Amino acid sequence: MNIWKPFLTALLVLLGTTLSYGQQASQEKAVIDTLNSFHQTIVENNVSKAEDLLSDSARILEGGNIEIKEQYLSHHFHSDGKFLRAMNREVDSRTVTIKGNTAWVSTQTHTWGTYSDRKLDLNSLELAVLQKADGNWKITALHWSSTSRS
Repeated sequence: MNIWKPFLTALLVLLGTTLSYGQQASQEKAVIDTLNSFHQTIVENNVSKAEDLLSDSARILEGGNIEIKEQYLSHHFHSDGKFLRAMNREVDSRTVTIKGNTAWVSTQTHTWGTYSDRKLDLNSLELAVLQKADGNWKITALHWSSTSRS
């Protein structure tokens, strides 16, 4: 039996690491899926689905303002949708960090197109904070900023 002990120990460590990595990857996918769903709700102007994806205490930082959930959904949500429907958007990089029931996601995108008769080519940044409650990830904070790529 002693001959198998190092092999079995290595196998258990590998299995534990694989399971841990799989759980982490699954959590990251769920977080990214939540953010992607939220972006889609903006494009589709689906306020009720956006309400479900945002926590009740959500704060949205955009254009030098901080809005609570209700303010954002009644105003900027609709203009953001018009903007995103007119633009092309491609993710350049994304970093997901998860600690317990909190996730931080920083995303850099290339956003380009014509909006209000203006050609735009933007480097856009998003920082999102999500909390997991009752098995679901909810967005608790969003900060968006953009600058011209040229």
